[in-house]
Amino acid sequence: QQQEEIGKAYVHAVAAACGFAVGQWSQDQGCIDVTISADRVLGQGPYSKPKVDLQLKATTQDVVKDEHIAWSLEMAHYDKLRARARVPHLLVVLALPDDARDGVRHTVDALLIRKCAYWVNMTGMPEVVGQGSKTVQIPREQVFSPEGLLQILTRVSEGASL
Repeated sequence: QQQEEIGKAYVHAVAAACGFAVGQWSQDQGCIDVTISADRVLGQGPYSKPKVDLQLKATTQDVVKDEHIAWSLEMAHYDKLRARARVPHLLVVLALPDDARDGVRHTVDALLIRKCAYWVNMTGMPEVVGQGSKTVQIPREQVFSPEGLLQILTRVSEGASL
């Protein structure tokens, strides 16, 4: 529960830094926790109000490898997230310190969430047959940051792939 709430706070802070809206679902919507959207066209895009759907995960487990983040999904979740969709489905994984209580620091000058989150576009990933789970590799350069989120929604607004 604590890790999940820190993960939500991280995503909200990143979206707020960009001036984007975050919508939360009151019920499980096909493994989607939140939707992030802009209220305008971004970049040179023809599409107004770009958005992405996110499945959020937060963990203190050692998921950070040399070149990627390794996250295991049950096949039912993998299949829901990889399904074709107009709005991209992103898996966002927040890698927290070993003790989640060390993940948030506060001083009079700053409220800090330690470590960072990474994202991968799940929409259109290949079908996997005969397995109970699938380990997804998220490239470490795909940091879920204000700059990264702005780039993601700009690409969606421009109709480009992620």
